[in-house]
Parts: sequence; C-alpha cells; structure tokens
Amino acid sequence: MANKIRMGFIGVGAMGYSHLEIFHQQCSKQAEAVAYCATNTERIQRAQKIAPEAVLYKNESNLIKSDLDAVVISSPNFTHVPLALEAIKAGKHVFLEKPVGITPPECRALLRASQKSDRILMIGHELRYSAYFAKIKQLIEKGSVGVPQMAWCKEFRGPFQPKSRNWIQDRRKSGGCLVDKNCHHFDLMNWWLNSKPKRVSAFGSNAINRVIPGPNQVHDHATASWEYANGAKGTLHLSLFAHEPPKETLEMGVVGSEGVLQTDLDNLKLLLWKKGKRKGEPRIISVKAKRGIGWGGHLGFAEMHPAFIKALRSGVQPLTSVQNTIDGTLLAIAAEESIRKKQIVTIK
Repeated sequence: MANKIRMGFIGVGAMGYSHLEIFHQQCSKQAEAVAYCATNTERIQRAQKIAPEAVLYKNESNLIKSDLDAVVISSPNFTHVPLALEAIKAGKHVFLEKPVGITPPECRALLRASQKSDRILMIGHELRYSAYFAKIKQLIEKGSVGVPQMAWCKEFRGPFQPKSRNWIQDRRKSGGCLVDKNCHHFDLMNWWLNSKPKRVSAFGSNAINRVIPGPNQVHDHATASWEYANGAKGTLHLSLFAHEPPKETLEMGVVGSEGVLQTDLDNLKLLLWKKGKRKGEPRIISVKAKRGIGWGGHLGFAEMHPAFIKALRSGVQPLTSVQNTIDGTLLAIAAEESIRKKQIVTIK
C-alpha cells in the first residue's frame, strides 16, 4: 500500500467529523478522505469544507462497496457491528468507534470475523494510545505497586451531549450509559491489571437527566464492582449530573500489595505512594503526553489515527484490536444487565 490510504467515513457527526478532520488533514501524507456517508445537511456542509473532493453517499452499503482501502465507522452504537461485518466482508480495513458491540453475541461475532480476516479492525479506544495511561501500565509492569489488587474509576461529570435523534439516551440503541461511556475505563483497568473480569454487581438509575420517555432512558448515575480471574477487584462510580461541561472530573488508580498509583489528569501527573517511603507524601511523576484534541478532548486521540495507519502499513494488529478490547465492552454490558436484573452477573 504505497499510495495514500483511501478512506470512507460512515457518520460525520461530532466524533465522525473529528476523525475525518484528523485523517484527512493531519495525516494527509498517508491518508485521504475519498467518501463519506451522511444525511444531515449541516453536517454534510461541514464535511465538504474539510474534504471538498470526497464523494457523498446516502447509503452505507454503497460506500462500503466503493473503491476504498478503509472505512471509519462513527455511527450510532447499534449499527457498529452490522456495518463493521459488512465492511470486513467487502475486504476493507475498519476503524470502528467504541463500543465493540451492544450485546455479547454481537461482540463475539465481531471477534470471530476479525480473527478470520487478514484486514485490520481497530476499535477507537483512544486512551490506550496516550503516553499518560501507557505510563501507568509500564509502572505496574515494573512492580511499582507490587501485585495489583484493586483498580478504581470515579467519573463525576455533566450530561451526555445531544446526539442525532437522541439515540445515546435509549439503552436499546446505545447499550446503556456504562457501555457507551465507561467501556473506555473498563478497558484501561483490564489492560493495567492484565486479567479478564469474571463477575460484576452494579447499581444504577436515572434521577435527574431524563431526556426520553419510557423505561429505556439510560442511567445518569451508577456504581459497579467486579472481580477478575486473578482475584483482583475493580470499582467504578459514575455521575452524569455532577459538573456542567467543560468541567469533567475523572480519577483512576490502582492499589497494589506495595503501593498506590493515582491519576492527576489536570496536571498530567501521576501520584505514587510506596509502602514505607515518605509517609503520607506521594512521589509525583510528570508524564510527557499530548493533550486531548477532537470531540471530547480525550487523551490519546491525536496518537490513535497514526496508529491505525501504521497497523495498515505493517499488517500488525493494533493495540486496540477486538481481541484486546472485547472484555471492557463485555464487562460494561454485564454491568448493565446486573442493574436490570438486580443480581451478580457472570461474564462468559
């Protein structure tokens, strides 16, 4: 693939537009947007300004069948797996926004397809590509906290941004708030602890942010606790009515047999408490990491797009292959099931 990678974009809403902009402009030596699929006039006009030569399709299948090397899928969650399976079958490489799927059978179907194909299928879990979160992985592997025993995530933030026809607010379409939003954090904690989650118990409901009527409104606050195959534990606390954007507060960390490692995301620093060292005072580790760009401003977003291009050029599976990230989505789906059924759910 000596020439530029010819890319098509399904969905150019907030996230899809960011992908279009970065691939077409910041990765322009390697890739170009040649097609996109959209129906919203305002979004089409915005996309045209970025890639005026790109062909507009109104039908996803026609785009997938066209002369492309890769398809970027940023459509609503319930369309992810059908579109990705169609693109893989058509011989295209796929960049698929998270989550992997919204049901376990969907996730497993995508895993099987990715394993049978020689195409690259990369999931858009950008946080793994940030030097900041990778530093936590490296410190754990070096033994900085001893044997990891617990991981936690506390995210107190504002409500979901509006989406086309409010699909994100309907758990049947988004998979639920833990699937859409926190599959990122579950994925990171799985990666750090290097184990598969086995059982989860979760609680959640909608107290403040009701957008759609009826029983399928997603939760606006939740807690989840789970156990890993290696005996380690994880917890997550989420509130979507704590701060109005752009103020979002995320704290994550790992407790091990020999210490505690905690994020300080505002300052791109890590706090490390070691047993028997400087009582009460953490060692402060500064991390050289790019600030987040694009929709949501997540760390790793700038690094993720060149990583996809590198995977296509090299043929080497990316850090966020389906196989590497499926457990974070399955944990999120199981947590949503636990809330609905009011019972501990075993993840198969």
